[in-house]
Amino acid sequence: MRWSGLLVVIALVGCGGGGVDSTDAVVDIGTADHVAVMDTLHLELMADVGVVDAEVVPEVVAPATRTFLFRGMGGVSMGAGAFNFHVHNPGHLDMVAALGGYINYRYLQDFFLNMIYGGFCELQLLEKHMDNLNDPDIEELACSPVSPRHPWEFSVGFNHWHYDTSGITTDRDFFFYITEGIFTAMGNLAYYNPDHPYLPPGVPVDWVQPGPASAKCDNPVHVGKPYNYNAEYNPEGKYDLITFCDGEEPVPGGKDNPDFQELMGNYDPTQEHHRPVAVMLAVDLNGNGVRDFHEPIAINAFERYQDVGTDGCINEAEDGDGGCAGGGAGTDPNGDDYHMVDHPVGTEGNFFRDEGEPYDDFGLDGVPDTGDHGEGDGQYSRNPRLQALLDESVMEWLRTAPQEELEAVDVVMDGGIRDALHALTGTYPVFTELQARVPNSREYSGYTEFEDSLLPSAGETLLLLDQELVDWTAAGIGKNIIVKYGNPDATQKQIDAGDGKHLGSDVTMLNRLALMLLVPLRRWPGMDWEPCLEQAGSTQNRTFYSPSMKNRYNYSISLPPCYASAPEEHPGYPAYLYLPGHGMTAADTIAGGVAFNILMQSGKVPKFILVVPEGQCCQVDLTTHTRYCICRHDPDDETQRLCMDPACTGPEEECAMIQVPKAQLFEECNDGHFFTNQVSNLFGDIELAKEMRFEEMLLDLLADIEANFKLRQPEEWVTE
Repeated sequence: MRWSGLLVVIALVGCGGGGVDSTDAVVDIGTADHVAVMDTLHLELMADVGVVDAEVVPEVVAPATRTFLFRGMGGVSMGAGAFNFHVHNPGHLDMVAALGGYINYRYLQDFFLNMIYGGFCELQLLEKHMDNLNDPDIEELACSPVSPRHPWEFSVGFNHWHYDTSGITTDRDFFFYITEGIFTAMGNLAYYNPDHPYLPPGVPVDWVQPGPASAKCDNPVHVGKPYNYNAEYNPEGKYDLITFCDGEEPVPGGKDNPDFQELMGNYDPTQEHHRPVAVMLAVDLNGNGVRDFHEPIAINAFERYQDVGTDGCINEAEDGDGGCAGGGAGTDPNGDDYHMVDHPVGTEGNFFRDEGEPYDDFGLDGVPDTGDHGEGDGQYSRNPRLQALLDESVMEWLRTAPQEELEAVDVVMDGGIRDALHALTGTYPVFTELQARVPNSREYSGYTEFEDSLLPSAGETLLLLDQELVDWTAAGIGKNIIVKYGNPDATQKQIDAGDGKHLGSDVTMLNRLALMLLVPLRRWPGMDWEPCLEQAGSTQNRTFYSPSMKNRYNYSISLPPCYASAPEEHPGYPAYLYLPGHGMTAADTIAGGVAFNILMQSGKVPKFILVVPEGQCCQVDLTTHTRYCICRHDPDDETQRLCMDPACTGPEEECAMIQVPKAQLFEECNDGHFFTNQVSNLFGDIELAKEMRFEEMLLDLLADIEANFKLRQPEEWVTE
């Protein structure tokens, strides 16, 4: 038997120098049966020549399995908070997309505190020019903007913000608007006030109540000792910190001004400014009660440190063996310099304090003997709210989560190389951390344009129409992926059309949506691909009671074709929650689902349920201190709004509509809530903020659609 097996092998593969020509015997060895036969014959042959024991049998490897949850979540910009939701609530999703948003809080604190609110000259130089602090043309004070430190950054400083209009308008109003939104959601990251999570110490709650902006601009809050110390700009505490007014003012000549693009986003000291800013404080060096052009913003977010790397020494002192004895060769003897792309594991120059880097234990203000938070406690201190944010961040999860949690979710990310918000610069380190834990994580330059694109060198191709050209499996394109979109050599016309920007060009925007949804739709097994031409999909705008919010809340849902006529034995449909961008409504956002319903009708994509929660903030009646998350225009009275009873827990049709004077209603946060549990509203009301539980609302929403729609339940499947 063994020798007959050997003859079969010889007949199939042939031998050099004679015998049967391999071209005379053609056999398909691609089937499992043939492979098993070949394995057995190979072992028999090896046993005959004494290489292996004749009794050895092939090892039977159990097939890999995975429990699919058939739940996904993703979004663009603010909606990238889907990744944060997953990190805080593992076990609910198996597909996550974070496109062009802030999921890296390490970079967020650096970008905002060191660039957006940075770029000022040193105190000694400013004090030499006390009489010229409002003159932008003093050459010796030309210290701004801050030059790029990482790939894909723009030069940015407080007086020189980068202006763009790709989906967002990044003028001066915008960045204050976003800062306030981040601080109501996560707490003030620039200062620690143990008595209030939103306001700097020394700023009273009364100052953020609704009222005439002119009164606030004419009467700024003056913050003195002990809250005004700052190592960089007020080490002796001799200057007041003040609230101030800023905001985007019209550019002379408007868009006809040849410098319009450059001037938008810049601070113009010749204009009167009307937007009160309470959450950041300026140093009033000349004591005139307003922030002049060169007067800096004080930042007391963390103890000062030397960004020299975990070896504890600058390059000149490195010895090449990880120590600080000096004498090492090259420009970086210990090899610890940080580069976001070329050396992401480096710690020197990464603008973040790593363990082992020297620091001054002087507290958050950086000044000794002021008794502020963290001073002399023997450990490195950050603003506790910033520290809590970092401790619960995606980056920390990637470093500490059990491997099985990382393997249980597929992640897609992207970012534009010209995004005014530096979203790619913030997202890329998240990808490198993920890749370190899950090696089958791959990066692509663009969606279809280049040799290293997701669909190489296809030009401006719509992936939805040519989706079959991409192998969407984990083996094909990677379990986790990031796309760096934008052409480095784009023409000005292409750049003006959005190339590499926050939203991207029209084609890029569609491909971003395709990536977000085609990865889960192509990877979830056992999907319903059956065409359904006789019954179109449908869209509903619904409300539900969220116990976490103690309020009614909006969401829109798109049901697939043939949903209503699906047989009882149908296993149900996967659900994908799309989180909208900043300030976008659920009803407007769900309109994009129409394209997928058409594709589902023809069987071009499998059937699924698309769900969009409301992306806007709720309204507060400041007379009664009641929150209303669902308010509509009163067609009979323009001075009134019709708001759904927030306490109604039953079906929507049973909920009363309450007439509320429009003048009493104020938005509780700046349009978008980042899908986080808020710490305050814009008016400093901490108690009402206990009901602003927008992240927990997503858990309530999952429960609501589970109870009311045909959702597919978790199943275990054999994977490749």
